[in-house]
Amino acid sequence: MSHIFSSVKESLTSVLPIAIIVLILSMVFVPLDTGVLVLFLFGTVSLILGMSFFTVGSGISMEPLGDGIGKTLNKDSKIILPLIVCFILGFIITISEPDLQVLAEQVPTIPNLTLIFCVGIGVGVFLSVSLIRNKKNISLRTLLMIFYGLIIALPAEKAYKI
Repeated sequence: MSHIFSSVKESLTSVLPIAIIVLILSMVFVPLDTGVLVLFLFGTVSLILGMSFFTVGSGISMEPLGDGIGKTLNKDSKIILPLIVCFILGFIITISEPDLQVLAEQVPTIPNLTLIFCVGIGVGVFLSVSLIRNKKNISLRTLLMIFYGLIIALPAEKAYKI
């Protein structure tokens, strides 16, 4: 029962600020008909409840599966299989994300598949890096300094032809 209440609280903190902003804007700038306002409020309550039930259901159904896979992959001291699994899962989950496909449509200068695959590869690589970080107890600060340094150095290399 506490799962449901914490899930409702989480959904409320996600949805309520946006709903309040929409209500304020609709009262100040674009007055809504009573019917539309009632539908909006009903939709907001339905969204909060739906997100809550989805969160609880996915937690109940998928957490044991994820725990089992994680324990099985961590039993072996070798790191190559977990790295491959992390990369593949990160890549597949990312390229199947509908929002990324919509985003790819918004960037006309880059072919859709190129953008989607690059983002998928990036997520897969950094999911694998996070596994290495956890296995080797590398501090997040160290990794951030390394990767920010690379991000800063890449344009500098192109600009100055180092």
